[in-house]
Amino acid sequence: MKHLPKILIALFLAICLTPFVGLLLGFESAAGANEILSPAPRFGLTMLNEASDYVADRFALRQQCISLWSLLNEKLLRTSAEEQVVLGRDGFLYYSATLDDYTGVSLSDAELEAIAGRLLALQKALEAEGKRFVFTIAPNKNSLYPEHMPAGIANRHESSSAVRLIPYLERFGVHYADLFTPLSQELLYYRTDSHWTAQGAARGADAILAALGRESAYSAHEFGQEGVHRGDLYEMLYPSFGGREAETVDLTGLSFTALSEVNGGNAITIRTASENGSGSLLCWRDSFGISLYPYLADAFETATFSRAADYDPARFADTEYDTVILEIVERNLPRLVPSP
Repeated sequence: MKHLPKILIALFLAICLTPFVGLLLGFESAAGANEILSPAPRFGLTMLNEASDYVADRFALRQQCISLWSLLNEKLLRTSAEEQVVLGRDGFLYYSATLDDYTGVSLSDAELEAIAGRLLALQKALEAEGKRFVFTIAPNKNSLYPEHMPAGIANRHESSSAVRLIPYLERFGVHYADLFTPLSQELLYYRTDSHWTAQGAARGADAILAALGRESAYSAHEFGQEGVHRGDLYEMLYPSFGGREAETVDLTGLSFTALSEVNGGNAITIRTASENGSGSLLCWRDSFGISLYPYLADAFETATFSRAADYDPARFADTEYDTVILEIVERNLPRLVPSP
């Protein structure tokens, strides 16, 4: 046993050095979830800091270490090792950026009025050109399904920006499609993701099209579960694990054609055409549009979807459209406050 201390020290050093030796040997960790890895260091005064960030993002077995640490925190301490993820009950995960809305932290009356004024100005400018406009808010998951949130966090969503904005939209006459009511009737979001399922997106599309005076029944499609869905929140906690829930898929199918590269729905601009659709659409959208855009693309003969958040119609001066939809997730409403 006299060699036991040496063995333990050697084992400790081996564990500590393995990630860095692995990096030198070419076993570099890839980005997890929505991570953006630090660039390679450049010669200069900040080279050492940049080198430290570079190694910290890429050392071997990094994703496995993150996943193991998150699992230990979840099982032993019931806490999240990732500050962007809130551990809910019954296997639910929530995005921490939605906590302000959940706990009632809100924009001021002046800011809410400014948002309504900005949307009204956009609506009037479009209507002056003979175009229709509708604004909609994709709800935060905990706004619809608060029963799975941790018991120690008070739910004061009735004081949130989204709830308090609606009276301003009504007073200003902004055309608004309510998604909170139709989506709250059943679970239509993933447990381990911050976004809705394909069935939730179909329900949202029906509500938006109804606000435009158009009939649709996408939520009546047949939906099933296939494969494994790796939720964005799950990937933040467990980047090397396989996922916990099934992917919801539309088994009925849609008939639109993509005229540009969609990059899994993440492309900045997506253009589509549908023989069964009518009219032309310009839709500003965010990550909720990844599942939403196929239904709107199916409903319109031609459609352009943009993730550019400047909401400037002049950007699309060469695009034909008679209808405009502006979709934004609830947690990002502060981005609509006009700049001074």
